[in-house]
Amino acid sequence: MPRKSAAATATLDPRGHRLEPPPGLSEAERAAFVAAVRSVKPGHFADEDTPLLTAYAAAIVQERSIAQDLEAAEEAEEDEKSKTKDRLRTAHGRVAGSLTRLARALRLGATARAPSRNRRLPGTVEPSGPPPWEYRHEGKAH
Repeated sequence: MPRKSAAATATLDPRGHRLEPPPGLSEAERAAFVAAVRSVKPGHFADEDTPLLTAYAAAIVQERSIAQDLEAAEEAEEDEKSKTKDRLRTAHGRVAGSLTRLARALRLGATARAPSRNRRLPGTVEPSGPPPWEYRHEGKAH
């Protein structure tokens, strides 16, 4: 049997699959999409994750834009931009919340690196110190 090329095996092996950004994304959204996909191991995402990843990329671009607008408003006159800053802070909070929910749904960030207790193998996590119930403060009692 002839040997298969690396390209042929990559298309057969779903673990090596990385999602490509869908058409219609802006350059910034495309860059955010690719950065999110490359931040995890190949095969972490399936094709059905594309809409969530697209929303995540759009939310990242929105958050950066609102943060820049808020920074500019902070530098402007205090009296003139008070209402604008309030609206920008509210919008930033909403987008940041959306980012957090999307990141959790996509298992990005710390969730991808350190799985929940239910997914950890026994004995794979070593404690960094004594358990909290064994803590004794040697200073003054309050």
